[in-house]
Amino acid sequence: MKKTASILLALTLAATGATGAYAQGDGPSRTMPALDEIGHFKFNGHFHDVTKGDWAIRYITEMNTKGVIKGDGYGQFRPSANVSHEEAITMTVRLMGLEEEARAITDIDLDLNDEAKVSAWAKAYIALAQEKGFLDTGITLDPQGHADREWITRLVVRAMGLEAEAKAHMTDKLDFKDAKEIEADYVGYIAVAAEQGIINGYLDHTFQPNKPVKRNELAAILARAENRFEYDRDRQRQSQGQLHGTLTAVSDTSLTFRTPTGATATYKLSGSYYVFLGEKIAQLADLKTGMGVRVLLNAQGQIVFIQAQPQAPKREEIATHAFGTVTAYTAPKADAAGMITIAQPAKKHPTEDKDKQPRTLTLSVAADVKILHNGEVDVLKQTVTVNDRVELLIVNNTVLEVDVLPALLKQPE
Repeated sequence: MKKTASILLALTLAATGATGAYAQGDGPSRTMPALDEIGHFKFNGHFHDVTKGDWAIRYITEMNTKGVIKGDGYGQFRPSANVSHEEAITMTVRLMGLEEEARAITDIDLDLNDEAKVSAWAKAYIALAQEKGFLDTGITLDPQGHADREWITRLVVRAMGLEAEAKAHMTDKLDFKDAKEIEADYVGYIAVAAEQGIINGYLDHTFQPNKPVKRNELAAILARAENRFEYDRDRQRQSQGQLHGTLTAVSDTSLTFRTPTGATATYKLSGSYYVFLGEKIAQLADLKTGMGVRVLLNAQGQIVFIQAQPQAPKREEIATHAFGTVTAYTAPKADAAGMITIAQPAKKHPTEDKDKQPRTLTLSVAADVKILHNGEVDVLKQTVTVNDRVELLIVNNTVLEVDVLPALLKQPE
């Protein structure tokens, strides 16, 4: 039965718009808006054990295209298998765009009580998770043990940099029938994750905190969390070639869409690509002008993944945020993007005495950027200056909004 289902899926992908009949692209040829970034995504063949009817097929396919999940090396993903702690950590590190950094680690000394039980392939990812501060040191990890919903929620929320927010919500009253079964130390993380729409309860209004998370469920959780990570250099690389817009034209070899900055972009379809309408596999012919579209580009600037929605998404559904202090700013002109560079506060690791040096982030600024001051429009102060503390709202690697925040008060010495 499983073999038959996988064959049917293969036929669907090869003969329908799930790969657009594997429409042939003949090289990058496109109108290049200022926001354009060459992607690093890759079309990967479908997993043999993920059927067309799997509720998580879009999440699994997208995470595979982005290299977050890679299967077992034999063409299988094992979607219904319980995810282990070390697998979950590895996938989360990849989602953050940190795989290359993990692979560069050569001197690995894990601060775990059960380090000897960690699989060799997972050690660098776990070491990096501890270095980044979203996995505790000096704990018993049980690396191959099943990761439950409480544990996964805390891992992802901490990776998102929302631990302080989670701790501020530790006394919240959770709206789940089984809220009393949730350990007190996890309440704030679950409150934040639910508010962000990353992980929710079941149809019977339970959360089931101790239920093991399946691999397809983790793919969905990570996909939902992705654009809610704070934007930094790692996220910038992770987002390159991931673009949003409203479809204006569809052909057998290309898509044209209007971006949130008002630019028009045309991209060739790769030789092989996926098409989804919502969460379901679709055909290229199902795409209509006016639909919201999200595309992933490969290293040649060709489309390898398309997800369309009946309507364009709201900005808050696709935007990410970055915080920092302005070190350089070039104001945009009516017909040209500007540029902003910010120094981002270094993330302090719990075991470090001092912060690392701040990191810089440079982004294009949309010609029609909105300048706010503490969340409000101030017609007398439509400027950004060096040393301003700012929050940036970013779509398609382009700043659409700059909020100049109040200066931090100096602490008495």
